[in-house]
Amino acid sequence: MKYVKRTGFTYIFNNPDGTPRPRRGLFWMKKIYKEWFEWAKMSGEYPSEFGNLDDFDDFDVWWKHPDYGFELFCEPEQGEPLKEVKEIEEGKHIKHLRINLTGDTAKIKLMFKRFLDKNIVPNDKIVSQARFQPSKPQRNIKLPPIKKYRETYIQREILGMSRGDVLEERMGNKPPHLTKEQWKDAIISGREHSERMRTISREVQKAKIIIKNIKKGTFP
Repeated sequence: MKYVKRTGFTYIFNNPDGTPRPRRGLFWMKKIYKEWFEWAKMSGEYPSEFGNLDDFDDFDVWWKHPDYGFELFCEPEQGEPLKEVKEIEEGKHIKHLRINLTGDTAKIKLMFKRFLDKNIVPNDKIVSQARFQPSKPQRNIKLPPIKKYRETYIQREILGMSRGDVLEERMGNKPPHLTKEQWKDAIISGREHSERMRTISREVQKAKIIIKNIKKGTFP
């Protein structure tokens, strides 16, 4: 199997009238944008271009909307790198060749290769042109801790739970090997664990930083 370097995730959506939108791509995985949506909806702090997120209970509905979702994060439509043209087109990185299609095939191929070797512009680095972009490369965005920060923020800042309540909820159900008395002691000890308490506070602070970034139009 030949390895092909993937530089994006391509999607096609239909307009409300059923006509297809142009094929365009994303440079980050869809699940990152979904988490972005959840954060923006939770905080209420997001650019006006996102629309009114209170109108959308489902991410996929927002994602496929012709004005929001995918349209905010997709790359501009790209034409094919090589095509036959009837008219001369101006462009910074566009050259035009005249090829005699009845000429010597081997010579044409050699000349074309030499032309490419001399004129091709390296384009190995992906630079997003999307209206809104994540703040980090995809490999540096770890969703599990980001989701945890969001959950902690909801518990502390929205539901008003104490740090002890949050820690107790994280402990889950009583393990079968512990007696009720042992489990009660474990809960009391867990609620009073100073380092875990500080962890809860740090997670809330990280969540607030993410919310500020979302307000500015990036994530996380």
